[in-house]
Amino acid sequence: MLSEGAVAPDFSLPGIVDGEPAYYDLVQPLDQGRAALVLFYPCDFVPTITPELRAASAWADRDDLVVYGISADSLFAHEAYADREGITITLLTDTHATIADAYDLVAEEVRGHHQVPARAVLVIAPDWTIRFGWTTDDPLAPTDGAPLRAAAACLDEILDASIDPPE
Repeated sequence: MLSEGAVAPDFSLPGIVDGEPAYYDLVQPLDQGRAALVLFYPCDFVPTITPELRAASAWADRDDLVVYGISADSLFAHEAYADREGITITLLTDTHATIADAYDLVAEEVRGHHQVPARAVLVIAPDWTIRFGWTTDDPLAPTDGAPLRAAAACLDEILDASIDPPE
């Protein structure tokens, strides 16, 4: 994983929100002065990751923050996953883990899936610096919300505004 203080690579990926596909990038929200919370994960429907994506959905409508979930799954899988699990953040498709590779977050193998994004949580400031990063080698390990609580504390500092920690 790129270290805290590193410059975040830009990306443009297909994604889906409320059943509407589009391309999403990092440059537009950062250039608007927004921070970014980016959750990388191998694939949809992983039971230990779903609570984090649901919790991050509480921040989806903030004007000062963009929240992206990035996995190797298709837009069809993302749409079904978001609908079934009540996830409202933008889910992006990194089919060949190209963006995950730019962030040094490629998992060689996760339960039969090869070369997919690893599980990680990143906070990127509007100046493009990675201000918080967490990753694990085991995407099935429960976290009890600790990475998102730490991300919320970091976002409090960056945005100079209160970010409620996830439930």
